[in-house]
Amino acid sequence: MRLTALTFALCALAVASSENLQSPGGMRLLPGYSATRSVEIDAAAWTIEGKSGLQICFEAGPNQGLWADPREAAKYSWHREQEIQGHKAYFALVRPGLKTQWDRDDTSGLPPGNILLVTFPLEGASPDFTANFSAKLAGPEDRADALLMITTFDPSKRPF
Repeated sequence: MRLTALTFALCALAVASSENLQSPGGMRLLPGYSATRSVEIDAAAWTIEGKSGLQICFEAGPNQGLWADPREAAKYSWHREQEIQGHKAYFALVRPGLKTQWDRDDTSGLPPGNILLVTFPLEGASPDFTANFSAKLAGPEDRADALLMITTFDPSKRPF
């Protein structure tokens, strides 16, 4: 396929504008936190990290599905559906001790479970078109920090 000058210019503009993003969806980060964008083939991906060790993973795209899935309630200590800035969001906390796909091997010796999951369904043709967050929580401070930042996410502020 041949790139025309206009196509090339539009691609360059899209890359340049996405490189200027500080965080996904205009998220407001707390002091001491930074966001890093990574390259994924079919999704926008970010990692938000703080000095305390809390790491929040973000992925958005047409095939992401519901990470905080109301149909999986038995796996959660609690789950809620909430409207945030006019957008539906699903929140869930994986039960302590329950190993799931959201547990990574690099969790600094933390036991399985106790993972905050948040899903924002995005407008599109597919119900799997979502923006998702996951955060392994070491304690109540991590939960507070994660919720304070994630609830500032605005799905209408694209690209991610």
